[in-house]
Amino acid sequence: MTEPAHRFITLPAGQFRFLEWDGAAPAAVFLHGLSGVADVWGPTVDALGAARPHSFALDQRGHGQSPRPPSGYGIGHYVEDAAIFIRMLKAGPVHLVGHSMGARVAIVLAAQHPDLVRSVTIVDIGPEIWKENATSTVAAFDRMPRSFATRADAVAFSARRSTAPGPPGFTPETSNEAAQAQDIFFARLRENTDGTFEWLADFEALKQSVSLHRARDYWAEWRAIRVPAILIRGGASTELRPAIAERMRKTNQNVGFAEFDGIGHNIPLLAPGRLAATLTQFWDTVPPRKTVRPT
Repeated sequence: MTEPAHRFITLPAGQFRFLEWDGAAPAAVFLHGLSGVADVWGPTVDALGAARPHSFALDQRGHGQSPRPPSGYGIGHYVEDAAIFIRMLKAGPVHLVGHSMGARVAIVLAAQHPDLVRSVTIVDIGPEIWKENATSTVAAFDRMPRSFATRADAVAFSARRSTAPGPPGFTPETSNEAAQAQDIFFARLRENTDGTFEWLADFEALKQSVSLHRARDYWAEWRAIRVPAILIRGGASTELRPAIAERMRKTNQNVGFAEFDGIGHNIPLLAPGRLAATLTQFWDTVPPRKTVRPT
């Protein structure tokens, strides 16, 4: 796996961590999902191989090593962070890729700031209100342990989650994949001086985020997307439901569509090679200069 550079950038909310991989222009910016970190994009960026663009992945607010303010987790705060980040990169309009919560941010950013976006890839999220989803997600966070007494305890928790009932998780098939998955899991944790581990993410921030984001819909923003775009759904996903995906296709027919049969919600870890191939094929169709159709 190609090791990225670990960097920090000062945005209005504080010092944000991001990863950077060398590559060709135009640049690409990757946004992780709820409770994730920039590192989850490593397998996908690595799978891009020689086709890899200059790539950046951001730890979003409340996540990883980025700021954890007590409030300010509405969609607008996330979009503002990402928009300022892209401007500060001075890399021109970028290929924007978001998964789950990050894909929701990407929908709004592409609609509101088309000047910053060469293309947008929406990975397994819909624009609908879904309060039941928010309630169940908050309950899941409340059940999770806040710390682990030893590294072995953390590893055991990660293994249980990968085989837990519900949406398919990431089950490594090779020793290399297992090591890679463990590294990504530990990128979400902080090791304390006493040998215990705790989450870097602020659970209250995560709960605020999902509650706020799922309390409104984004259909207007979805319809407003005019930059080149593609929607990718995991065929076994319970997060982007088939009826919502079909409605998305009908309400913005400018957006391409791909479905990965048998793949659950966590596409960047479950199918990074297929995701990378789809990204490469899509990016090859994007005009050299971003074109924005009038609304």
